[in-house]
Amino acid sequence: MSSKSVLILLHGDLGAGKTTLVSTIVKRYLPDAKPSSPTFNIINQYHDRVYHVDLYRIKDESELENIGLREILEGNNLVFIEWPCRASRIIASVSEAIPQIKVHHIYIEVISETERKYTLN
Repeated sequence: MSSKSVLILLHGDLGAGKTTLVSTIVKRYLPDAKPSSPTFNIINQYHDRVYHVDLYRIKDESELENIGLREILEGNNLVFIEWPCRASRIIASVSEAIPQIKVHHIYIEVISETERKYTLN
């Protein structure tokens, strides 16, 4: 199994700006895309291989098997994931099985109503 997926795992409190960050990136590189919050859909797809996943409403990791998250992670995709702690087992499993997957973490800290601190890892 081969994959060149890139996972961007977004960490931050509710309202920190995770969705805003993804929307800004998607609009910048895919001007025809109409990004929106995937809170209720859980997964939004932009272009053929760009996904935005919001796991805030996921209560049990078994729910993720039914929505196809593993398949998205195993494909050749750019995947932004909000609340990645709710999929830690699947992310770890796929990362172990496919070492070519690149995993990056972005930590967003609220400094004030208009200021954020971003830490990339």
